[in-house]
Amino acid sequence: MNKIREIIRMKRITYKLFLITSLILCSFAILIYVSLYFFLPTFYEKYKINQLQIGFEEMIEKAKDLTFQEAKPLLTEYGNKNNALLYVQNTEGIIIYSPSIHIIGDSKEPIPSKSTEINSIGRVSTNTPLNSYSINQSIQFKDGTLIINVAATLQPIDEASQVLTLFIPYISIIVIFIGIGSAYLYSRFITKPILYVSQGAQKMANLDFSEKIEVRSNDELGELSNSLNDMAINLQENIHALQQANQQLKSDIEKEREIEKKRREFFAIVSHELKTPLTTLKGQLEGMIYNIGPYKDRNTYLYKNFYIVNDMENLIREILSISKLEQHTFKPQCEEVNLSNLILAIVEKLDFFASEKDIQMIKQIAPNICVYTDCNLLEKAYKNIIHNGIMYSPRGEKVYVKLNLSKDHTNIQFQVMNTGVQIKDDDIQQIFKPFYRIEKSRNRNTGGSGLGLYLVKRVFEALAITYNVRNIKKGVQFAVTIPITNKNIDKDPHS
Repeated sequence: MNKIREIIRMKRITYKLFLITSLILCSFAILIYVSLYFFLPTFYEKYKINQLQIGFEEMIEKAKDLTFQEAKPLLTEYGNKNNALLYVQNTEGIIIYSPSIHIIGDSKEPIPSKSTEINSIGRVSTNTPLNSYSINQSIQFKDGTLIINVAATLQPIDEASQVLTLFIPYISIIVIFIGIGSAYLYSRFITKPILYVSQGAQKMANLDFSEKIEVRSNDELGELSNSLNDMAINLQENIHALQQANQQLKSDIEKEREIEKKRREFFAIVSHELKTPLTTLKGQLEGMIYNIGPYKDRNTYLYKNFYIVNDMENLIREILSISKLEQHTFKPQCEEVNLSNLILAIVEKLDFFASEKDIQMIKQIAPNICVYTDCNLLEKAYKNIIHNGIMYSPRGEKVYVKLNLSKDHTNIQFQVMNTGVQIKDDDIQQIFKPFYRIEKSRNRNTGGSGLGLYLVKRVFEALAITYNVRNIKKGVQFAVTIPITNKNIDKDPHS
């Protein structure tokens, strides 16, 4: 049922055009027929009378230059040409010449034609029947003046009207067949390309661009098909672009959700990390206030509380640094930095921690290596890397700090290697996560807050620097590669 409705709906324009064309053709046929029936007799009568008058006047004019005998062919020609009864009378009313009256033998008595009524011998009545036209006028010849009579019947045109009436059924059948057939062929011819374009447009509306609309003509339909094809191409391109944008949006939303999830987890861990020292600090202070047990020794626990507050301060400072890096509006403050001098200054500051564990610091730093970057961020990252190398190395081991250009001079290589220790493969994959520590007890005497390497990761991402950590034969190597070109230094990592 729906299929039938669809076919009817698709071909509606064909039916409309067929009906309209049929009605127009039939209406014109009826109008022409009615016009012939009502106006043809009047038109013919006027035309016939006009022809008779014009011919008669021309004949009168030519007769002036001819004798009566010379004018007879002229009179005969006029009568035959206009299918009129013509005869010439003398002044006494006797017919002396007529192409339609025959004289028997030598008799001078005229014999009128069948259409002429004999009034007396040698005379003809001038009475004319209805639907006829007659002229009675004197005519001048060279040899005298005579009277000419002309009579023409108009009856045949009335008979023609009656024949038209009898012919109506036959004409109607012809008109109907020709009109309907012509309308059908015309509507099919006109609407076939329109239906084709309509079907193609319907497919495009359903986002089916598998077929192009091809109308091989230079008229409006051809222009319409070309416009629809161009629209289809533009729609495909825009839909493809929208799909890509939509996919990118979905990806961005997923990333944003992941970032938000990590942010919630991060703050949950931060709350836990702050809750423990705060609880400890509160308990010790409460013990000192009420002089309970060992807390009577206030000097000892004041120092311990100071260290706890100091650790909390460092933790909050690291959290603020990470929070600043994760802001969408953050941009590095880049400047030309002498890496050689920067690393030497960092090693010198951390040399105290190395001497406490009897760790030997071996520096292999090429001089005057410069790069365009954010000095403060890079200093924090390098300081954390070298400090971790010292803190997680056993007593009496070595820490190598190397800085040099690559062989092709396209990037700067920085390495920190500490000996006497290995990191499990599972831990290597996790050490850059916030608050992750290899030492599970989370004792502050054996490690930091777990934010150091996470801060390093965020810094290197902000500065477009690549890095990796791996176990080597004698220990652990942290390698950093800085591109010498500054294309990505000013780029916002969140954009």
